Amino acid sequence: MSIRYGELTIIHNEENTNIFTNIITWIGYEKFATPKSKFVFLFEDGEINDAENNLKDYKYKFLINSAYKLPSYFEKNNENTEKFKRNIYFYKNPVKHENKEVLDFRPLFVSCNYDASINTSSRYNSIYYCHKGSNMPEIFGLLRIKSSEIMPRFRFAYDSNEFTKEEVIYLIHYIFNI
Repeated sequence: MSIRYGELTIIHNEENTNIFTNIITWIGYEKFATPKSKFVFLFEDGEINDAENNLKDYKYKFLINSAYKLPSYFEKNNENTEKFKRNIYFYKNPVKHENKEVLDFRPLFVSCNYDASINTSSRYNSIYYCHKGSNMPEIFGLLRIKSSEIMPRFRFAYDSNEFTKEEVIYLIHYIFNI
């Protein structure tokens, strides 16, 4: 398992911001991505990509969880593999702790100088795992870090043995546009 990291910055179109949007943001609701929002990815090796120019449809199969508004699981489109060797990735459900639902991001983000003090809550914070024999390794995660509402920033982690950079861009773009 080879976990790689990166950061995502979403640049919302300020022209689409109105008084209603500002009030909703002020009371704590997160601004949603729109078709005019720009996604800029910075991978740990220094490569910069934007979803506009590098978005390819990998035709993953998704099942959306209505409680969390995120995919409950997703499956890679493996045309060349046998059916019993499908790659299915499951959403890790948060655990109740002091009347809040929380996810433990430390194991997945430990190698990138994880600092919980800069994390912030988001509807997009998520961890996905897969079944590999008796193990259930975490192979993908998305975590919001402190930033502005016009340009929210997220850290992401992914297993490079499971996903290419282009697949990560596709997956994250899909999650934000559900």
